[in-house]
Amino acid sequence: MKKIFFKLNLLWVFVLAITSWQCAEDPLDVNLSHVNLTIDTLTIGDISGSSYWVSPNLGSNNRLYLGTKNELNVPVSFIGITDHGFWDYYHDSTVFFDSLHFVLFSNDSQLTESSTPNLYFSPDSHFNESKSTYLDFTGFTTAEWTDLGQATVTINSDTSGIFKNTELKWDVLSLIETLADTLDSNLVRSFAINLANSDTNFIELFSREAYSGGDKDPQIKMFFRQNIVIDSDSTFRDTLHASLYSFGDVSIIDPGENFNNVNSVGLSNGLGLRSLVSISFDSLTLPEGALIRNAILTLPIDTSKSDDAYTAVFEPVNDIIDSMGVDTNNVFFETDPYTGVGYPYLVSRKTENGFFIISLKSFFQNIILGNESNIGFKIVPNEKNDPFEFLEFDLSGDSESPKLEIIYVVI
Repeated sequence: MKKIFFKLNLLWVFVLAITSWQCAEDPLDVNLSHVNLTIDTLTIGDISGSSYWVSPNLGSNNRLYLGTKNELNVPVSFIGITDHGFWDYYHDSTVFFDSLHFVLFSNDSQLTESSTPNLYFSPDSHFNESKSTYLDFTGFTTAEWTDLGQATVTINSDTSGIFKNTELKWDVLSLIETLADTLDSNLVRSFAINLANSDTNFIELFSREAYSGGDKDPQIKMFFRQNIVIDSDSTFRDTLHASLYSFGDVSIIDPGENFNNVNSVGLSNGLGLRSLVSISFDSLTLPEGALIRNAILTLPIDTSKSDDAYTAVFEPVNDIIDSMGVDTNNVFFETDPYTGVGYPYLVSRKTENGFFIISLKSFFQNIILGNESNIGFKIVPNEKNDPFEFLEFDLSGDSESPKLEIIYVVI
Protein backbone atom coordinates (compact mmCIF):
# COMPACT_ATOMS: atom_id res chain seq x y z
CA MET A 1 0.00 0.00 0.00
CA LYS A 2 2.86 2.41 0.86
CA LYS A 3 4.38 1.62 -2.53
CA ILE A 4 1.15 2.60 -4.28
CA PHE A 5 0.89 5.91 -2.41
CA PHE A 6 4.56 6.67 -3.12
CA LYS A 7 4.00 6.13 -6.82
CA LEU A 8 0.88 8.25 -6.83
CA ASN A 9 2.62 11.08 -4.96
CA LEU A 10 5.51 10.91 -7.41
CA LEU A 11 3.07 11.02 -10.29
CA TRP A 12 1.31 14.09 -8.89
CA VAL A 13 4.69 15.83 -8.53
CA PHE A 14 5.27 15.15 -12.21
CA VAL A 15 1.85 16.52 -13.19
CA LEU A 16 2.38 19.61 -11.00
CA ALA A 17 5.76 20.22 -12.57
CA ILE A 18 4.31 19.98 -16.09
CA THR A 19 1.47 22.36 -15.17
CA SER A 20 3.86 24.88 -13.64
CA TRP A 21 6.11 24.72 -16.70
CA GLN A 22 3.16 25.46 -18.99
CA CYS A 23 1.88 28.40 -16.92
CA ALA A 24 5.04 30.12 -15.67
CA GLU A 25 6.78 32.89 -17.61
CA ASP A 26 10.13 31.39 -16.56
CA PRO A 27 9.64 27.60 -16.70
CA LEU A 28 11.42 25.50 -14.13
CA ASP A 29 14.24 23.28 -15.30
CA VAL A 30 13.29 19.91 -13.79
CA ASN A 31 15.11 16.69 -14.56
CA LEU A 32 12.58 13.86 -14.58
CA SER A 33 14.70 11.35 -16.41
CA HIS A 34 14.67 9.11 -13.37
CA VAL A 35 10.85 8.92 -13.39
CA ASN A 36 9.70 5.96 -15.48
CA LEU A 37 6.23 7.07 -16.63
CA THR A 38 4.22 5.18 -19.21
CA ILE A 39 1.13 6.49 -21.05
CA ASP A 40 -1.08 3.71 -22.31
CA THR A 41 -4.61 3.15 -23.61
CA LEU A 42 -7.25 0.54 -22.97
CA THR A 43 -10.43 -0.02 -24.97
CA ILE A 44 -13.23 -1.98 -23.29
CA GLY A 45 -15.92 -3.37 -25.55
CA ASP A 46 -17.56 -5.67 -23.02
CA ILE A 47 -20.64 -3.46 -22.62
CA SER A 48 -24.22 -4.71 -22.46
CA GLY A 49 -27.60 -3.20 -21.74
CA SER A 50 -31.22 -3.93 -20.89
CA SER A 51 -34.43 -1.96 -20.47
CA TYR A 52 -36.96 -1.58 -17.71
CA TRP A 53 -40.20 0.37 -17.37
CA VAL A 54 -41.45 2.77 -14.70
CA SER A 55 -45.02 4.11 -14.68
CA PRO A 56 -44.63 7.43 -16.53
CA ASN A 57 -45.15 10.72 -14.69
CA LEU A 58 -45.01 14.04 -16.59
CA GLY A 59 -45.25 16.40 -13.62
CA SER A 60 -41.89 18.04 -14.38
CA ASN A 61 -42.51 18.50 -18.11
CA ASN A 62 -42.88 22.05 -19.44
CA ARG A 63 -46.05 21.21 -21.36
CA LEU A 64 -49.53 19.89 -20.71
CA TYR A 65 -50.90 17.51 -23.31
CA LEU A 66 -54.21 16.08 -24.43
CA GLY A 67 -54.97 13.54 -27.12
CA THR A 68 -53.02 10.88 -28.99
CA LYS A 69 -49.57 11.11 -30.57
CA ASN A 70 -47.15 8.36 -31.62
CA GLU A 71 -49.60 5.76 -30.24
CA LEU A 72 -49.48 7.28 -26.76
CA ASN A 73 -52.68 8.68 -25.25
CA VAL A 74 -53.25 11.52 -22.77
CA PRO A 75 -56.93 11.38 -21.70
CA VAL A 76 -56.79 14.10 -19.05
CA SER A 77 -54.58 16.80 -17.54
CA PHE A 78 -54.93 18.26 -14.05
CA ILE A 79 -54.20 21.79 -12.76
CA GLY A 80 -54.40 23.04 -9.19
CA ILE A 81 -54.76 26.78 -8.46
CA THR A 82 -52.97 28.17 -5.45
CA ASP A 83 -54.50 29.56 -2.31
CA HIS A 84 -53.94 33.29 -1.83
CA GLY A 85 -55.16 36.22 0.23
CA PHE A 86 -56.81 37.69 -2.85
CA TRP A 87 -59.66 35.19 -2.37
CA ASP A 88 -60.50 37.00 0.87
CA TYR A 89 -61.48 40.08 -1.12
CA TYR A 90 -64.70 38.33 -2.05
CA HIS A 91 -65.79 38.64 1.57
CA ASP A 92 -64.94 42.37 1.73
CA SER A 93 -68.11 44.44 1.29
CA THR A 94 -66.14 47.21 -0.41
CA VAL A 95 -64.91 44.88 -3.19
CA PHE A 96 -66.88 43.94 -6.32
CA PHE A 97 -65.65 41.23 -8.70
CA ASP A 98 -66.07 42.13 -12.36
CA SER A 99 -64.63 38.97 -13.90
CA LEU A 100 -62.88 35.73 -13.04
CA HIS A 101 -61.25 33.67 -15.81
CA PHE A 102 -59.32 30.41 -15.87
CA VAL A 103 -56.57 30.80 -18.49
CA LEU A 104 -54.24 28.43 -20.35
CA PHE A 105 -51.73 29.28 -23.10
CA SER A 106 -50.55 27.54 -26.25
CA ASN A 107 -48.00 28.06 -29.01
CA ASP A 108 -50.50 26.83 -31.59
CA SER A 109 -51.72 29.80 -33.65
CA GLN A 110 -54.23 27.56 -35.45
CA LEU A 111 -56.33 26.66 -32.41
CA THR A 112 -60.03 27.43 -32.76
CA GLU A 113 -62.76 27.50 -30.15
CA SER A 114 -64.21 24.24 -31.46
CA SER A 115 -60.86 22.48 -30.89
CA THR A 116 -60.35 23.65 -27.29
CA PRO A 117 -60.74 21.18 -24.43
CA ASN A 118 -63.52 21.04 -21.88
CA LEU A 119 -62.73 22.43 -18.42
CA TYR A 120 -63.95 20.83 -15.20
CA PHE A 121 -63.75 21.93 -11.56
CA SER A 122 -63.71 20.06 -8.27
CA PRO A 123 -63.01 21.42 -4.75
CA ASP A 124 -61.27 18.18 -3.77
CA SER A 125 -57.73 16.85 -4.21
CA HIS A 126 -57.38 14.48 -7.17
CA PHE A 127 -53.71 14.35 -8.17
CA ASN A 128 -50.11 14.56 -7.04
CA GLU A 129 -47.86 16.41 -9.50
CA SER A 130 -44.78 14.29 -8.88
CA LYS A 131 -46.42 10.90 -8.30
CA SER A 132 -49.66 10.57 -10.26
CA THR A 133 -49.62 8.07 -13.14
CA TYR A 134 -52.22 6.36 -15.31
CA LEU A 135 -52.34 3.53 -12.76
CA ASP A 136 -54.11 5.93 -10.38
CA PHE A 137 -56.87 6.82 -12.86
CA THR A 138 -58.26 3.55 -14.18
CA GLY A 139 -61.93 4.24 -14.90
CA PHE A 140 -61.56 7.95 -14.12
CA THR A 141 -64.60 10.11 -14.91
CA THR A 142 -65.54 13.78 -14.57
CA ALA A 143 -69.21 12.91 -13.96
CA GLU A 144 -69.17 14.52 -10.50
CA TRP A 145 -67.10 17.54 -11.56
CA THR A 146 -68.56 20.93 -12.55
CA ASP A 147 -68.50 21.17 -16.36
CA LEU A 148 -67.40 24.63 -17.52
CA GLY A 149 -67.47 23.87 -21.22
CA GLN A 150 -65.00 24.97 -23.88
CA ALA A 151 -62.80 28.05 -23.95
CA THR A 152 -62.88 31.25 -25.93
CA VAL A 153 -59.70 31.80 -27.95
CA THR A 154 -57.58 34.94 -28.29
CA ILE A 155 -54.54 35.12 -30.57
CA ASN A 156 -51.99 37.45 -28.94
CA SER A 157 -49.40 39.35 -31.01
CA ASP A 158 -46.72 41.91 -30.19
CA THR A 159 -46.71 45.52 -31.39
CA SER A 160 -45.15 44.37 -34.68
CA GLY A 161 -47.94 41.91 -35.33
CA ILE A 162 -45.74 38.89 -34.63
CA PHE A 163 -47.52 35.96 -33.00
CA LYS A 164 -46.85 35.59 -29.26
CA ASN A 165 -49.25 32.94 -28.00
CA THR A 166 -52.78 31.66 -28.06
CA GLU A 167 -54.87 32.30 -24.96
CA LEU A 168 -57.63 29.90 -23.89
CA LYS A 169 -60.05 31.50 -21.46
CA TRP A 170 -62.98 30.13 -19.45
CA ASP A 171 -65.38 32.26 -17.42
CA VAL A 172 -65.38 30.83 -13.87
CA LEU A 173 -67.10 33.68 -12.03
CA SER A 174 -69.96 31.30 -11.27
CA LEU A 175 -67.53 29.40 -9.01
CA ILE A 176 -66.55 32.41 -6.91
CA GLU A 177 -68.39 31.30 -3.75
CA THR A 178 -66.67 27.91 -3.82
CA LEU A 179 -63.25 29.22 -4.87
CA ALA A 180 -63.29 31.84 -2.10
CA ASP A 181 -64.70 29.54 0.56
CA THR A 182 -62.99 30.20 3.88
CA LEU A 183 -64.81 27.47 5.84
CA ASP A 184 -63.68 24.44 3.81
CA SER A 185 -60.28 23.53 5.29
CA ASN A 186 -59.78 20.87 2.60
CA LEU A 187 -60.50 23.16 -0.37
CA VAL A 188 -57.99 22.41 -3.17
CA ARG A 189 -59.34 24.19 -6.34
CA SER A 190 -58.68 21.33 -8.75
CA PHE A 191 -59.29 21.73 -12.47
CA ALA A 192 -59.21 19.09 -15.20
CA ILE A 193 -59.23 19.31 -18.99
CA ASN A 194 -60.03 16.72 -21.62
CA LEU A 195 -60.72 16.82 -25.32
CA ALA A 196 -64.23 17.90 -26.22
CA ASN A 197 -64.42 16.79 -29.86
CA SER A 198 -63.34 13.60 -31.54
CA ASP A 199 -62.05 15.59 -34.54
CA THR A 200 -59.30 17.10 -32.36
CA ASN A 201 -56.43 14.63 -32.08
CA PHE A 202 -53.79 16.42 -30.03
CA ILE A 203 -53.30 19.66 -28.06
CA GLU A 204 -50.16 21.00 -26.42
CA LEU A 205 -50.36 23.72 -23.74
CA PHE A 206 -47.89 25.45 -21.41
CA SER A 207 -47.47 23.98 -17.95
CA ARG A 208 -46.18 25.81 -14.90
CA GLU A 209 -42.71 24.42 -15.72
CA ALA A 210 -42.51 26.39 -18.98
CA TYR A 211 -40.00 29.03 -17.73
CA SER A 212 -42.23 31.83 -18.93
CA GLY A 213 -41.79 34.05 -15.89
CA GLY A 214 -45.37 33.19 -14.98
CA ASP A 215 -46.84 34.90 -18.05
CA LYS A 216 -47.88 31.59 -19.67
CA ASP A 217 -48.48 29.53 -16.54
CA PRO A 218 -51.96 28.11 -15.94
CA GLN A 219 -53.73 30.76 -13.88
CA ILE A 220 -56.92 32.43 -12.75
CA LYS A 221 -57.17 36.13 -13.67
CA MET A 222 -59.39 38.24 -11.45
CA PHE A 223 -60.56 41.81 -12.04
CA PHE A 224 -62.34 43.67 -9.25
CA ARG A 225 -63.21 47.14 -7.98
CA GLN A 226 -62.83 48.46 -4.47
CA ASN A 227 -64.77 51.42 -3.14
CA ILE A 228 -62.63 53.30 -0.62
CA VAL A 229 -64.45 55.90 1.48
CA ILE A 230 -62.32 59.00 1.81
CA ASP A 231 -64.81 61.04 3.88
CA SER A 232 -68.55 61.27 4.28
CA ASP A 233 -68.93 63.02 0.93
CA SER A 234 -66.51 61.21 -1.37
CA THR A 235 -65.58 57.70 -2.35
CA PHE A 236 -62.53 56.59 -4.35
CA ARG A 237 -63.03 53.65 -6.68
CA ASP A 238 -59.92 51.61 -7.43
CA THR A 239 -59.88 49.04 -10.25
CA LEU A 240 -57.56 46.15 -9.46
CA HIS A 241 -56.50 42.87 -11.04
CA ALA A 242 -54.44 39.85 -10.01
CA SER A 243 -53.33 36.47 -11.36
CA LEU A 244 -53.33 33.37 -9.17
CA TYR A 245 -51.07 30.66 -10.57
CA SER A 246 -50.96 26.88 -10.57
CA PHE A 247 -49.33 25.14 -7.61
CA GLY A 248 -49.09 21.92 -9.61
CA ASP A 249 -50.12 20.38 -12.92
CA VAL A 250 -49.66 17.05 -14.66
CA SER A 251 -50.76 15.25 -17.82
CA ILE A 252 -51.82 11.64 -17.29
CA ILE A 253 -50.21 9.66 -20.11
CA ASP A 254 -51.31 6.11 -20.85
CA PRO A 255 -48.68 4.00 -22.68
CA GLY A 256 -51.30 1.35 -23.45
CA GLU A 257 -49.83 -1.81 -24.93
CA ASN A 258 -46.75 -0.07 -26.32
CA PHE A 259 -44.64 -1.87 -23.70
CA ASN A 260 -44.97 -4.95 -25.86
CA ASN A 261 -43.61 -3.13 -28.93
CA VAL A 262 -40.21 -2.31 -27.42
CA ASN A 263 -37.60 -5.07 -27.49
CA SER A 264 -34.49 -2.91 -27.48
CA VAL A 265 -32.45 -0.82 -25.05
CA GLY A 266 -33.93 2.66 -25.12
CA LEU A 267 -35.45 5.68 -23.41
CA SER A 268 -38.87 7.32 -23.44
CA ASN A 269 -40.64 9.59 -20.93
CA GLY A 270 -44.02 8.68 -22.36
CA LEU A 271 -43.41 4.95 -22.01
CA GLY A 272 -41.52 5.28 -18.75
CA LEU A 273 -38.72 3.43 -20.54
CA ARG A 274 -35.26 3.44 -18.93
CA SER A 275 -32.06 1.45 -19.45
CA LEU A 276 -29.39 -0.35 -17.46
CA VAL A 277 -25.83 -0.63 -18.77
CA SER A 278 -23.10 -2.98 -17.60
CA ILE A 279 -19.41 -2.15 -18.24
CA SER A 280 -16.66 -4.67 -17.46
CA PHE A 281 -14.37 -2.64 -15.18
CA ASP A 282 -13.09 -3.14 -11.64
CA SER A 283 -10.16 -2.13 -9.44
CA LEU A 284 -7.87 -4.64 -11.16
CA THR A 285 -8.67 -3.63 -14.75
CA LEU A 286 -5.74 -1.18 -14.92
CA PRO A 287 -2.19 -1.67 -13.61
CA GLU A 288 -1.45 -0.89 -9.99
CA GLY A 289 -1.07 2.86 -9.36
CA ALA A 290 -2.64 3.91 -12.67
CA LEU A 291 -3.83 7.50 -13.00
CA ILE A 292 -6.66 7.93 -15.50
CA ARG A 293 -6.31 10.86 -17.86
CA ASN A 294 -9.48 10.21 -19.92
CA ALA A 295 -12.28 7.65 -19.76
CA ILE A 296 -14.76 8.25 -22.57
CA LEU A 297 -17.84 6.07 -22.96
CA THR A 298 -19.41 6.00 -26.42
CA LEU A 299 -22.83 4.44 -26.93
CA PRO A 300 -24.11 4.32 -30.55
CA ILE A 301 -27.69 5.41 -31.28
CA ASP A 302 -30.05 3.89 -33.83
CA THR A 303 -30.71 7.13 -35.74
CA SER A 304 -33.51 5.57 -37.77
CA LYS A 305 -35.59 5.12 -34.60
CA SER A 306 -34.36 7.98 -32.43
CA ASP A 307 -34.94 11.72 -32.22
CA ASP A 308 -32.07 14.18 -32.61
CA ALA A 309 -30.44 15.92 -29.64
CA TYR A 310 -32.19 13.71 -27.12
CA THR A 311 -31.05 14.49 -23.56
CA ALA A 312 -30.19 11.47 -21.43
CA VAL A 313 -29.03 11.26 -17.81
CA PHE A 314 -26.30 8.70 -17.06
CA GLU A 315 -25.69 7.67 -13.45
CA PRO A 316 -23.84 4.89 -11.61
CA VAL A 317 -26.20 2.66 -9.64
CA ASN A 318 -25.85 2.75 -5.88
CA ASP A 319 -28.24 -0.09 -5.13
CA ILE A 320 -29.78 -2.69 -7.42
CA ILE A 321 -33.07 -2.87 -5.54
CA ASP A 322 -34.86 -0.46 -3.22
CA SER A 323 -35.19 -0.99 0.50
CA MET A 324 -38.51 -2.82 0.08
CA GLY A 325 -37.02 -5.30 -2.38
CA VAL A 326 -38.16 -6.10 -5.89
CA ASP A 327 -38.11 -9.06 -8.22
CA THR A 328 -35.03 -8.42 -10.36
CA ASN A 329 -36.51 -10.63 -13.08
CA ASN A 330 -39.36 -8.15 -13.43
CA VAL A 331 -38.93 -5.14 -15.76
CA PHE A 332 -42.16 -3.27 -14.92
CA PHE A 333 -42.23 -1.07 -11.82
CA GLU A 334 -44.50 1.61 -10.38
CA THR A 335 -41.46 3.60 -9.25
CA ASP A 336 -37.78 3.33 -10.14
CA PRO A 337 -36.15 0.63 -7.95
CA TYR A 338 -32.61 1.51 -9.01
CA THR A 339 -30.98 4.10 -6.77
CA GLY A 340 -28.32 6.30 -8.36
CA VAL A 341 -25.25 7.70 -6.59
CA GLY A 342 -26.10 11.25 -7.72
CA TYR A 343 -23.59 14.06 -8.01
CA PRO A 344 -20.74 14.42 -8.81
CA TYR A 345 -21.04 11.30 -10.99
CA LEU A 346 -24.45 12.00 -12.51
CA VAL A 347 -23.96 13.23 -16.10
CA SER A 348 -26.59 14.77 -18.40
CA ARG A 349 -25.78 15.02 -22.11
CA LYS A 350 -27.52 15.35 -25.46
CA THR A 351 -26.98 12.79 -28.15
CA GLU A 352 -24.96 14.11 -31.08
CA ASN A 353 -24.22 12.73 -34.54
CA GLY A 354 -25.65 9.34 -33.66
CA PHE A 355 -23.78 8.85 -30.36
CA PHE A 356 -24.22 9.36 -26.65
CA ILE A 357 -20.75 10.28 -25.34
CA ILE A 358 -19.82 10.99 -21.72
CA SER A 359 -16.71 11.12 -19.54
CA LEU A 360 -16.44 8.66 -16.64
CA LYS A 361 -12.90 9.56 -15.58
CA SER A 362 -13.69 10.53 -11.99
CA PHE A 363 -15.89 7.53 -11.24
CA PHE A 364 -13.49 4.92 -12.65
CA GLN A 365 -10.52 6.53 -10.91
CA ASN A 366 -12.37 6.16 -7.63
CA ILE A 367 -13.07 2.51 -8.43
CA ILE A 368 -9.30 1.99 -8.77
CA LEU A 369 -8.75 3.75 -5.44
CA GLY A 370 -11.36 1.55 -3.77
CA ASN A 371 -13.79 4.39 -3.04
CA GLU A 372 -16.57 3.22 -5.38
CA SER A 373 -17.94 -0.06 -6.71
CA ASN A 374 -19.08 -0.78 -10.23
CA ILE A 375 -22.47 -2.49 -9.96
CA GLY A 376 -23.91 -1.00 -13.13
CA PHE A 377 -25.28 2.23 -14.57
CA LYS A 378 -28.74 3.49 -15.31
CA ILE A 379 -29.77 5.85 -18.10
CA VAL A 380 -33.01 7.81 -17.85
CA PRO A 381 -34.52 10.42 -20.17
CA ASN A 382 -34.27 14.02 -19.04
CA GLU A 383 -37.61 14.99 -17.50
CA LYS A 384 -37.96 17.91 -19.96
CA ASN A 385 -37.76 15.69 -23.05
CA ASP A 386 -40.83 15.49 -25.24
CA PRO A 387 -42.66 12.41 -23.87
CA PHE A 388 -43.66 11.39 -27.39
CA GLU A 389 -40.04 11.15 -28.55
CA PHE A 390 -37.96 7.99 -28.29
CA LEU A 391 -34.28 7.03 -28.16
CA GLU A 392 -32.92 3.59 -28.98
CA PHE A 393 -29.34 2.54 -28.31
CA ASP A 394 -27.57 0.33 -30.85
CA LEU A 395 -25.45 -1.94 -28.66
CA SER A 396 -25.38 -4.85 -31.11
CA GLY A 397 -22.29 -3.54 -32.92
CA ASP A 398 -23.89 -3.74 -36.36
CA SER A 399 -22.23 -0.49 -37.45
CA GLU A 400 -20.41 1.01 -34.46
CA SER A 401 -19.69 -0.89 -31.27
CA PRO A 402 -20.18 0.57 -27.79
CA LYS A 403 -16.82 1.19 -26.16
CA LEU A 404 -15.02 2.69 -23.21
CA GLU A 405 -11.69 4.28 -24.18
CA ILE A 406 -9.27 4.90 -21.31
CA ILE A 407 -5.99 6.81 -21.46
CA TYR A 408 -3.95 6.35 -18.31
CA VAL A 409 -0.49 6.98 -16.88
CA VAL A 410 1.38 4.44 -14.80
CA ILE A 411 4.80 4.35 -13.20
